[in-house]
Amino acid sequence: MERKILHVDVNNAFLSWTAVEMLKNGNNVDIRSIPAIIGGDEAKRKGVVLAKSNIAKQFGIKTGEPIYFARKKCPRNTNIRKAIIIYI
Repeated sequence: MERKILHVDVNNAFLSWTAVEMLKNGNNVDIRSIPAIIGGDEAKRKGVVLAKSNIAKQFGIKTGEPIYFARKKCPRNTNIRKAIIIYI
C-alpha cells in the first residue's frame, strides 16, 4: 500500500473558532471582518501571532511574528489572547 501524507493547515481555523465562540457569547463584532490576530499577552510583551484574519494579512502580518511587530504594522488590529480550551 502506498503511503500518503495529508497536511492540513488550520492557521485561520484558530481565528474562526474564536470568532464563532465570541459571537455565541454575545460579542457583536465578528473578528473575521476586522484586522484581528490570535496571539500572546500583549501587556506582558510576550507571544507571537498564532492566527490572523484575512484583513490583518493585508497589512503584512505574518503567523509566527512577535505581536509587537504585528502592532507596528497595523496599530488598530485587535489582539485576542489564545483560548486553548476552545481549540481542544
